[in-house]
Amino acid sequence: MKIIQIVGRSNTGKTTFIRSLIGALSSRGTVGAIKHLGHHGFRLEPGKDTTLYYESHAAISGGVDEEKSVIVRRENDLDSTLATLCNTGVEYAILEGFKTRPFPRVVIGDLPGENVVLRNPTIDEVIAALPEFEDYYTIEGLVRELRRECGVSHAGAVLTFNGIVREWTGTERTEYLEFDETVDALTESIHREMEAVPGIIGARFYHRKGRLYAGEDITYLAILAEHREEAFAAASSAIDRLKRELHDAEK
Repeated sequence: MKIIQIVGRSNTGKTTFIRSLIGALSSRGTVGAIKHLGHHGFRLEPGKDTTLYYESHAAISGGVDEEKSVIVRRENDLDSTLATLCNTGVEYAILEGFKTRPFPRVVIGDLPGENVVLRNPTIDEVIAALPEFEDYYTIEGLVRELRRECGVSHAGAVLTFNGIVREWTGTERTEYLEFDETVDALTESIHREMEAVPGIIGARFYHRKGRLYAGEDITYLAILAEHREEAFAAASSAIDRLKRELHDAEK
């Protein structure tokens, strides 16, 4: 999922720009949009069942009508909302606001800041610059991407693997691991190796970068295969190679 952040001062035309961008991106894939409401909050309609369920401390309260679904979640953090969008198969997530988050961004108006990809651009300029914006991954998002791009007409298995930073190995404690962009060449090589295995229809492999603390996700792997045996073999080989050539070398 590509994250495209739009920031600017009030009354600079952000909403109008985002509406046009949603229309342009929708011809390329599914689009989600998240607005930072800040201290304004969002008022749930009093007395309605979905509001009453939420007020009764339901983790998720929702309703479905003939045109749409509405869901209210108790989580109020951006990361869990991004994960929800990615898990549903959204390919482009547009963020309005969230200026304190360091995503590559589009600035509307004269707002200063860092990580600026474009300032006061046209819609076409944003589309042309899509590779410069950050990618976001979840296991379910990778699976949906595989199904969408590879198809499942010959598939008999989907295999996923989610590696995390292990805190304790025997009596040895790991506080964190740290990885930079040099991991990309290895993960791409492993990705090509997996897809070359007979019976593998498609594979997706992502390794997070930066400082990753104990308990945090480190790798996401999804394999679409004709049979489960081929998926197990490709995944085992990929994980063993990653551990041997990268993780063991970090110790």
